[in-house]
Amino acid sequence: MVYLEELNRYPIVHGISTRRTKIDDFLNEIGIAGLALAKLEQVHKGKVIKVTSNTDLSSKIAGCDGAITNAKGIALMVLTADCLPVFLYDPDKHAIGIAHAGWRSTLEGIAKNVVGAMKSEFKSDPAKILVGFGPAIRQCCYEVSREFLVHFPESVVKMAHKYYFDLAGENAEQLLSVGIISKNMFDCGICTSCRSDDFFCYRKEKENAGRMASVIMLK
Repeated sequence: MVYLEELNRYPIVHGISTRRTKIDDFLNEIGIAGLALAKLEQVHKGKVIKVTSNTDLSSKIAGCDGAITNAKGIALMVLTADCLPVFLYDPDKHAIGIAHAGWRSTLEGIAKNVVGAMKSEFKSDPAKILVGFGPAIRQCCYEVSREFLVHFPESVVKMAHKYYFDLAGENAEQLLSVGIISKNMFDCGICTSCRSDDFFCYRKEKENAGRMASVIMLK
């Protein structure tokens, strides 16, 4: 179990399960088993949904890779296996958000779209929003085609005739561009490929890869 320790002083629940923990056990350990759980369809796009007490949570919320809420007792969850889970918390307006940032949803600005939704729905000030990055494939292992230079010219580097994409770095830059402050961003720094014994890695395991659950909830 990995927690974003820098955020523990705030009234939210957050964490990432490893391959050694079943999702239900993980939810039980952090004390939210049986509570309302918002699961997203995760279609690798940029759409964000506002979750309320009236939202139907009986199935995955269609078409979304991001969610926000200011309702207590509703956990927002994304599942990942190389993609970047992004947690957002506004301690001033007491609102939260989560994003599933793969390269396609990053191209559509999913993390900054969550910030935009929090501004629109809750009047959040981006300068006060705290952001956490969970485990994801990092630039050291994320080999891509040269075409990625077209999409992410500032976040792709060439090393030994190969190209590598900085997924977390690109999301950080996008968040900075919409007013998030660098000192308010926390990154666990874990590479799912380097640590595939502990974390699922789709690049290595393909269809056999499981998923890590990342959740955030207002108490």
